[in-house]
Amino acid sequence: MFTLRAAIMWTVNDFPAYAMVSGGSTKGYMACPICTEDVTSGWHAGKVCYFGHRRWLPWDHEWREKDKGFDGNTERRLRPREWSSDEILEQLNRLDFAPFGKTVSRTRPSTHLNWTHKPMFFELPYWSKLKLRHNLDVMHVEKNVFDTLVGTILDIKGKTKDTIKARLDLENGHTKGFMDE
Repeated sequence: MFTLRAAIMWTVNDFPAYAMVSGGSTKGYMACPICTEDVTSGWHAGKVCYFGHRRWLPWDHEWREKDKGFDGNTERRLRPREWSSDEILEQLNRLDFAPFGKTVSRTRPSTHLNWTHKPMFFELPYWSKLKLRHNLDVMHVEKNVFDTLVGTILDIKGKTKDTIKARLDLENGHTKGFMDE
């Protein structure tokens, strides 16, 4: 007798669907799935944006010292801590989530970090051992970036990101260095 077994190796999805399958939120001030609580975010042009990407560069990289072209500060922080799969599973097991389905809307406690629910994939015995669990669909990401760039460069009404709000944020906000050069 032959027994056929199947396994889910990973998921492939776009970023909004990533929230649904991973159990983490992709919206708000703590939405970076890598940085979790060590995220640097702020308000820009009516949206939450993420800053501090220079900390991923090597320690001696020249851009870490530049302050003018970025947010006005030199970057001295180390890259965020990388959580292991077992640590994530342990974190999820400690949290008390609302039962699945429609419930009374409530604010998540800060102890939940960025988790909205425990994904069903963690019920699989091998899921917490996988090094790569979720993949972003490059086609969707490329299309979104392309649409944004073309919409802004060609000044397409409703598609451009070059707005009065965005320009005011550039003058007052985190990217003030670009205005000085």
